[in-house]
Amino acid sequence: MKKSFLLLFLIAIDLASFGQELKFEKVALSDSISLANQMQQLAVFCIEQKKPEPDLFKLQIVSGDYKQAIATIEKRIQETPKEERVYLDLYQQFAKAKLSSDFKASFRQLYKSYIINSDDIHVLDLDNTLIARDGTDYFISNFNNLYKNITSKEISLESAQNLIEKYFLKAVYSSTRDIFFEEIKQDHNRRYNINDSIVIPMKDGAEISVVLVQRKGSSMAKNSAILISSIYAGTNEPGAMLSASKGYVGVVANTRGKRLSKGEAKPLEYENKDVYEVIDWISKQPWSNQKVGMYGGSYNGFTQWASMKHKMHPALKTIVPMVAIAPGIDYPMENNVLHNYSYSWNFYVTNNKFLDYKAANDGNRWNNLKDKWYTSGVAFTKLDSLDGEVNTLWTNYMQHPSYDDYWKKMIPYKDEFAKIDIPILTITGYYDDSQRGAMYYYNQHYKYAKNPNHYLLVGPYDHWTAQTEPAEYLRNYKLDQSALINIWYDVVYQWFDYVLRGKEKPSLLKDKVNFQVMDTDTWMHKPSLKAMTNDTLTFYLSADKKNDFYALKSKANAAEIEMTIDFKDRESMNNTEYYPWPLERESINLKDGLVFNSEPFKEDVIMNGSFLGNLEFSINKKDVDYSVIVYQLTPEQKYFHLSYYIGRASFARDRENRNPLVPNQKTKISFDNSKLISKKLQKGSRIVIVVNINKNNNAQINYGTGKDVNIERIEDAKIPLTITFTGQSSISLPIWNSTK
Repeated sequence: MKKSFLLLFLIAIDLASFGQELKFEKVALSDSISLANQMQQLAVFCIEQKKPEPDLFKLQIVSGDYKQAIATIEKRIQETPKEERVYLDLYQQFAKAKLSSDFKASFRQLYKSYIINSDDIHVLDLDNTLIARDGTDYFISNFNNLYKNITSKEISLESAQNLIEKYFLKAVYSSTRDIFFEEIKQDHNRRYNINDSIVIPMKDGAEISVVLVQRKGSSMAKNSAILISSIYAGTNEPGAMLSASKGYVGVVANTRGKRLSKGEAKPLEYENKDVYEVIDWISKQPWSNQKVGMYGGSYNGFTQWASMKHKMHPALKTIVPMVAIAPGIDYPMENNVLHNYSYSWNFYVTNNKFLDYKAANDGNRWNNLKDKWYTSGVAFTKLDSLDGEVNTLWTNYMQHPSYDDYWKKMIPYKDEFAKIDIPILTITGYYDDSQRGAMYYYNQHYKYAKNPNHYLLVGPYDHWTAQTEPAEYLRNYKLDQSALINIWYDVVYQWFDYVLRGKEKPSLLKDKVNFQVMDTDTWMHKPSLKAMTNDTLTFYLSADKKNDFYALKSKANAAEIEMTIDFKDRESMNNTEYYPWPLERESINLKDGLVFNSEPFKEDVIMNGSFLGNLEFSINKKDVDYSVIVYQLTPEQKYFHLSYYIGRASFARDRENRNPLVPNQKTKISFDNSKLISKKLQKGSRIVIVVNINKNNNAQINYGTGKDVNIERIEDAKIPLTITFTGQSSISLPIWNSTK
């Protein structure tokens, strides 16, 4: 202990003398006392240096100044809306309990009192934030990994502050998680009657595990049920409780093989039969009024559509699919390009009867795997061999690169959409990873059904916020005030009250298509997707170049713009910035792909909808995976990511049948499946378009041999890919012109 104190004293002397770097000698992570002392002294130093302190209370807590931390947190709480205070409230109880001689007993009593005095909705917020999205294991490993990787004997003050903040999260959550888990769950039992031991037999002998939730003290009259069908066992009970708190009966049904049901979990394959049978079971219960609504996001959105694959159950009165994935359309591949994020998801949902958080949060494993695959150049089918663990689902995916019968059997297909005649509210976001899945269902329903009663709500949300509630910022973009709606608690249940109880339709749904126009603080309401736009801006690629930019022209031209990609080169990657994170940035990599820009806009323009592409090119291969990114270059010279498209050329005409290209012959590829967006582009803005070839560690690499891309490997690279785009190639932006 004396040695540790002396070391910290020397750190203080060194810091005071030089003001830049401070000496740092690691202690054993297993020595919790020495580690806490070291972090305490570092926190004191950081506070004394008066560096930027957005989370000063974290430094104060680690330094042991709990009274001052409580005062800082209370000030922050006064400035923060209640629904955004979940974490701050936890930290406040933690700091107060630290003043007690018995921390655990004190924290338990404080947190229990806090929960009892909270309303239903806030307690469900606690569950969704602290339990369903528990980050404790990540916080622990994140700090431990950062600490282990420190190799220098000196660290900067900024590095020290970063280390302290990560230690803060580890210290708080590792010492409180078990307590607040238990207290939240006990409070649920105080408010609700929860039957979590129901198992329903399916006609083919399989089983479905069901959780039933009713509000204590609720009427014994027959009632409507709100069903969530999910593979995410153990995470959807708060959704059922929310339904119960709103006066409905909440039901959660988990995929066969999950939770209490026997057998093996097989994602995606049986929902097209099982969910229908669960609805039938609900309709026959003594508490049921034979009215069932469904809602949920992502996988839980897919299950709603799957339930109607073969026929409509008469008790199903409405669905609210949010950010719904569409198997074979946007998961596990997008426009037939298979991404590797689904590889780890398979273990997450099938390793046990609930969810394998340890596997899901093992970032080192997944990052190392995709790096190893990329640098080694082995076939995509070898991912599990590199990982050293069998991945049965992944093997299945490999066998179905086109939209074939394997995928078609999971959700309605073509004319099967025609029979779906219930009210539907689809919700998605401009930056939702599953937007194209959600829009696939919407478009197919309108294509095959006659005048469907189907509404769309879309705004500046991502995969999470489009099924819950957006925060003030999405990534680094500040949302308009009008975009800050509570989707889960308000809009969804207003819709259920409208359909199931005959109340007013949600006021936001003024027409069939309802979308928030970014940077205008307004919503627009149109009768169809087509009505979102009344004009088009078309830009043609040209070979005219100034500095790093090729010019976008208003007319087709005779230009030829060549690009070469060496797939054998594993020192670099292409198309690394297609994913929109952050949304706005100071610069983009002007050496990654062909970069084009337009002349500045002379007036404000509103971009509404999905951009279109018509590319003409010749290539020395039989296939290529290509990408187009559209940015707004603002008058302030910042790049705002508007939308992108990534796809496989051989499937551009038909996702069900592959049509290889003819090498060295001009071909035309059209697409209209880009991400939908609505945003005002201010006068003085430019459009920047990046046309690229996909070659990175996040997805398959298409070497262009015409063989199954899954089995291609670096030996197939041989000569570099050469692609030449002509001036007949165009990108068209859908525009709303208010003067028309």
